[in-house]
Parts: sequence; C-alpha cells; structure tokens
Amino acid sequence: MTVIYAFQDSSGHWHGDPDAPLLDPADQPGRGTLTYQPVPGTPEAASPFAGQRLTVLYGVTDLDAGPVTYQLDTGGRFLATWHIHTLLASPMGTAFLPAPSDAPPPGPVPAPCLESAFTENGRRYVLTGTRCDNGQLTLELTISGERGDIQGELCGAVTTDDLAPLARLLDAASRTLTGPAAIPPPRQGGAWAPADSARLATRFRRERDFTILAAEFGCSRGAIYEELKRQGLIRAPGSDRTAPASRPLSEVMQQRRLVHRSSHTRWSEEEERQLAQRCAEGVLTPELSKEFGRSEQAIDARLLKIGAAGPAADEARLNAL
Repeated sequence: MTVIYAFQDSSGHWHGDPDAPLLDPADQPGRGTLTYQPVPGTPEAASPFAGQRLTVLYGVTDLDAGPVTYQLDTGGRFLATWHIHTLLASPMGTAFLPAPSDAPPPGPVPAPCLESAFTENGRRYVLTGTRCDNGQLTLELTISGERGDIQGELCGAVTTDDLAPLARLLDAASRTLTGPAAIPPPRQGGAWAPADSARLATRFRRERDFTILAAEFGCSRGAIYEELKRQGLIRAPGSDRTAPASRPLSEVMQQRRLVHRSSHTRWSEEEERQLAQRCAEGVLTPELSKEFGRSEQAIDARLLKIGAAGPAADEARLNAL
C-alpha cells in the first residue's frame, strides 16, 4: 500500500521511517510537500508541526497504514503510516521543542473511539471516529485501492444519535441507486414476453416503486401498471371495495369518518403502491394522512407493513422503536 512513511520539518530534521525499504527495490520513493493545517480546536492543532510546510516521502511499504488521509500541496492523497499519524497528531510530536516553561504539559491525544475496516473487491474501506470536546464525533471514511491510492473520502462531525439514521439513509440510497442496475433492461417496448412477465410479478412482490420497475424493464410506468393489472396483481382504485354493510356504521365510526374519510377501510394494492410512491417522493405523514383519508397512526403502520422508503417511513420506524 502506498503510504506517507517519513517527513522533514521546517528545521530540516527527518521524522518517521525515512530508511524504510520499499516492497519493490526498483521503486524510488515519492517526494512531495504537505502544509500541515489541522482543524482549529482539535487536539492536532497543538502539534508542533501545525502550520509547517513539510517534505514527505511516500511509497509502497509493508508498514501499517493509519486512519487519516493527507492531501499533498504537490497533488495526490495518501494515507500515512500509524507512526506518521501519531507524530503529526500528538501535541508533543518529536520536534525540537523550546525549553520547558511553567505551563503544565499537554494531555494525551484521545484515541479513536470507533475504528472499523474491511477489504472488498480489491478496495479498502476504513472508518474512524474520534470524540470531540463538544461531544460530537468526527467521522472519516476513506476508500483506497490495492496500492493505497485514495479513491473516495467522506468526513464530517455528527452526534451519536445521528449514526442510526445515517446508516438507514445510506442503505436506502444503496438500494435506490444500485437496484435498477442489477438487471439490465430486457425489453424496449412491445408485447411482454412470458419470462419478462413472470419476472415482473416476482419483482413487484419485493419492489412496489413503479419508477424503479420501469427503469429495470426498460418501459414506462404506465406499461408496468397495465401489465400488473393484466396479471391481476393490482386493481384499479376502488375496484376491491366491498359493498356497503347492511347495518349502519356505529356512531363512533361515523365520527371517525368525518375526520378521516377512509378510516378502518381495507387498503387496496393500488393505494399501497401510491402510498409507497408518495412516501418515496418525500411527502410527510401529516400530508399523507390528509391525502389518503386515514389517521397518521394508520399511515405509519401501513408504511412499516409495505416496507416503504422515504422520510415518512424513516420517522415511522423511529417511532416504533
């Protein structure tokens, strides 16, 4: 893995492992400059190297990579070894410091409270989190190739309460963005082939979003709707309503229907599809309640039952915890 394994400070002193051998003896160390500018208010800001323009060496070594990515002034983004990361982040470092004063020595650098990493399909995913003085977590996610080159990065501060909603949001984004691409569009119009028709029925039982299904099958949302209706998997709105009961509604139910016109009526598959679609469009529960003529509790319960995706469904899941 390509990592920064040594640096020279503004006084000309080398730090780290400048004599570390590269895995390929024929390779020459990469050399660049790095202006070390840690975020103000973080422990790294007390580093003796803060603000210095450092000369760094990088190459493919067998040294363990640390959790932080560094952007060189000369171009390129690289992980540094744990040794380098410790030297730069530590308030003491290894620089030649001025004579001791009466001030108390700085405290230890807080260790990351969250560290996780794995490799998949030749890419290394590393997530670290460090708790700040204000209680927030500074998260950094890096994605690197086999030689350590940084291919992606996310960084920001969140609270611990944000972690679960963020995980659900990323999961929903993954299913939305990668789901349609998993199967190439098998048709571009015309009559439905038996195999495509059968596969649509199978997919519809798992995916109720007509936009996603239309992208998968290379046709319009209307064509999806008509084929599902032909197969009897959905019915036109109101077609499955039962005949009015022979006995009148109770007074309590009459009052409920004055507030929510469809209170305690059976959901049709088409209504469920419309509910999932409106939820995916970002419509919130109060508006869904008015649109479908049902209480907010009924809307939340149905969103959970059909596995809808969207802000209203996320809120329903949080309320159900």
